[in-house]
Amino acid sequence: MSDKIQQIEARIILDSRGEKTVEVSITAGDQRATAACPQGKSRGSGEAVFRPAAEAVMNIQEEIVDVLIGRSVFDQIGIDKAMIELDGTDDKSRLGANAILPVSLALAKVAAKVKGQQLWRYLRELSATTSNDSPRLLVNLINGGLHAGNDLMFQEYLAILPGSKMTEAVNNSTRLYKKLGEKLVEQFGPTAINLGDEGGFAPLCSQDEEPFKLIMKTADDLGLVDTITVGLDAAADNLSKNDEELIEFYHHLVETYPLEYLEDPFQEDKPESFSQLKNEIGNGVLIVGDDLTVTNPERLVQPEITTAINGVIVKPNQIGSLSETLEAIKLTQAANWAVIISHRSGETNDDFIADLAFGVGAWGIKLGSPARGERVAKYNRLLAIDQELVF
Repeated sequence: MSDKIQQIEARIILDSRGEKTVEVSITAGDQRATAACPQGKSRGSGEAVFRPAAEAVMNIQEEIVDVLIGRSVFDQIGIDKAMIELDGTDDKSRLGANAILPVSLALAKVAAKVKGQQLWRYLRELSATTSNDSPRLLVNLINGGLHAGNDLMFQEYLAILPGSKMTEAVNNSTRLYKKLGEKLVEQFGPTAINLGDEGGFAPLCSQDEEPFKLIMKTADDLGLVDTITVGLDAAADNLSKNDEELIEFYHHLVETYPLEYLEDPFQEDKPESFSQLKNEIGNGVLIVGDDLTVTNPERLVQPEITTAINGVIVKPNQIGSLSETLEAIKLTQAANWAVIISHRSGETNDDFIADLAFGVGAWGIKLGSPARGERVAKYNRLLAIDQELVF
């Protein structure tokens, strides 16, 4: 069977917000694989640059195809490097990260097919991962901030379920989600189950900690209160509170709830505040960089960042290629920080990140809520991988 790239097709599709994005299919021999590029609304300033979708498709068709046809699908690093060099910028702003990334992901998918492997197993080989751990499941139950039309200041209120039995974790996440929806309707009326961009409920809560009270009460009713912990994606680049107020609030959360995870607690240009919080609560809580780190290997070794965090969000579209994503993961794990693979708010039905989380032995994975097709596709892939692990 041939391992040479025979055809690359690019097209415009819609993401979960109805915005245009890019999908790519690669054919090698009698195998064909497709990957799509998600898009974020809350973006760090250091993220790779996207071009308009039509322009990105044209750049694939008119430039990238000519460089890649005939190359081996197993040359992931070489092909990613060729696309980056073809772009010729530090931030992929000429061709667009949304041109390079879907080609990079489709390449790994078709390579796994040519090799006759499940994608997550192939990614284990690419990343030289030896861990057999299953990722924890970080379930977005309530949305606020830029992802919802309510007054909640923070962006995501999360329940964290252990991944040792992924099927059980997925089942418990759906139980939590459904029961919480019922409680919200009882307390706030039918509009309380309006959904944010990532499928979380968007109730009109009056206090920013109220979602945690609701989540813990729901978990208690279901007998899961000792099973779950909770987390918060503050998305602080979009907050107006000063750092002292935020630190006081975060201490209150740690003292009141089983808070295990705190993402982007401060603005990305405030690594010193990250460091202060990490020194104060980091022994029991993950202080996680997202806008601060943007899946960028160069940022992950900066001294002011290495002292600021003990966890890193990994979003392939922040950096724009699979090879660079795997390099960022390698650096994160070498520092003994937690790797959390994450979706974006503007998602597609592509379930690549589920395989990536298992493939690199990630600490956790964020998929949004077990609602909306683009999120459910990834939950379903987790269930399938859980079955594949048995064999």
